Amino acid sequence: MFNTSPVQRDDAPSQAFASSGVTMETMETVVAVAIGILAAVFVGALIILVVICRRQKGSGNFINKQCRDMRPDVHLIESERPELELGEVRLHPDIEQILADEQWIGDATGLVPHCLAVLKTCHTLTERLAALAMGPLNHSKTGHEIVEVARRISPRVDDVVRSMYPPLDARLLEARTVALALAVAHLALVTRYGCSMGRSSRRLAWIDQALTDMDPHLFVLREAALAQEASFRIQNVIGQGSSNTPV
Repeated sequence: MFNTSPVQRDDAPSQAFASSGVTMETMETVVAVAIGILAAVFVGALIILVVICRRQKGSGNFINKQCRDMRPDVHLIESERPELELGEVRLHPDIEQILADEQWIGDATGLVPHCLAVLKTCHTLTERLAALAMGPLNHSKTGHEIVEVARRISPRVDDVVRSMYPPLDARLLEARTVALALAVAHLALVTRYGCSMGRSSRRLAWIDQALTDMDPHLFVLREAALAQEASFRIQNVIGQGSSNTPV
């Protein structure tokens, strides 16, 4: 009976030490598991981030490629540009003879000189536009467009010249002269914006000046057309009044 108590006292420290060792091992296991979980989460997040970046990069390359495919080609390609001949961009084949014809000197209406002034301005402007069209173009199709617009001008000149012969109709003359001026203005617009690469607006100011120089002559023709229209209306009213008057 007396030997039992000391043995029990000696076993108590060993049991406490064993319990402490088990607790430390459990904590180390928990810490190791937690670190493993955090590492797995970090690696997974890193992998997901890399995948997202690659997808965005691939999508960006695809969008850029689509934009390049849809972007119009505004560069000058000399090999695809047709050779423009100065003879194709002109006001009229016989413009020199038309302007030098002496039969216009005896005009009694005073309107033919204004038509000749418009023709001269259009002729000079067209020659300078033709020289401008021989330079670099903004697009390979601009040359074709300039030639097509220039080809519509010559019939307008024929219309004006036919209207200048007596008996002269001021209304018809004004309408056809304005149509010619508009055709040349169209050519100037196409040539200006098709050949303006590397040129400042000041260097092309002569185009606006030439178009402005025609305005006074067109104004005179317009006034003559309105006066003739008013005269015809008065004559019609007088004629109708005379026919309605009882004999």
